Amino acid sequence: MATVEDDDYVSVGEALSGLTVSPLPEGWTALGAIILVKCFDDEGRSSWAFRRTDGLNDEELLGALMVRTDLLRRELFEAYTDDEEEG
Repeated sequence: MATVEDDDYVSVGEALSGLTVSPLPEGWTALGAIILVKCFDDEGRSSWAFRRTDGLNDEELLGALMVRTDLLRRELFEAYTDDEEEG
C-alpha cells in the first residue's frame, strides 16, 4: 500500500485532477477539507483513499465525520421507511 507523508501536500486540484465538486455558497471561504476518494490502486483494484487538508485538527475531523455519518444514517433510514410506507 502506498503511503503519503504528512508534509507531502499539493493543491486539491492537482491531487484530484479531473474530478469536480459542487461549489461552496457565494461568499463562503474554504478553510479545510476532508476527502474520501474512490479510486483504482496501482494494481487496478477498486479502493478508497482518505485525505484531509492541512489545518484540520483531530477533534474537528472526528466531529465532522460523526455529524456527516449521523445525517447520512438518517437520510438512508427515512428513504427506507418511505419505501415501506408506499409499498
